[in-house]
Amino acid sequence: MVKKKRKVDEAFEADYDYVYGIVSTGTDWYFILHTTDAIYCTSKTEYHISLTEAVLEDDTELRKSVKRILEVIVGLLKDRVSASDEPAIKKRRVQEKISKASIAKN
Repeated sequence: MVKKKRKVDEAFEADYDYVYGIVSTGTDWYFILHTTDAIYCTSKTEYHISLTEAVLEDDTELRKSVKRILEVIVGLLKDRVSASDEPAIKKRRVQEKISKASIAKN
């Protein structure tokens, strides 16, 4: 039995405003914001974990990179947990996310 992929409005409630996505190769990390209008990505912002021998010997830079990525992930999780059900507040939050994503694009 072949199952077709679900469309966004089938997978989520019809009135969702935005969904986050995380794409990673293990060393490169991209954070995505999908709204009903567009998709925004942090491709211009550098989220990279270097795994060279020098970094493994002195793990200060490795710790900074991992901490930076985890801070973004925790921020995304906190945002989704605290998302309000009131439409006006949701709309404002989405606009804030889009403006931040647009700044990151440039």
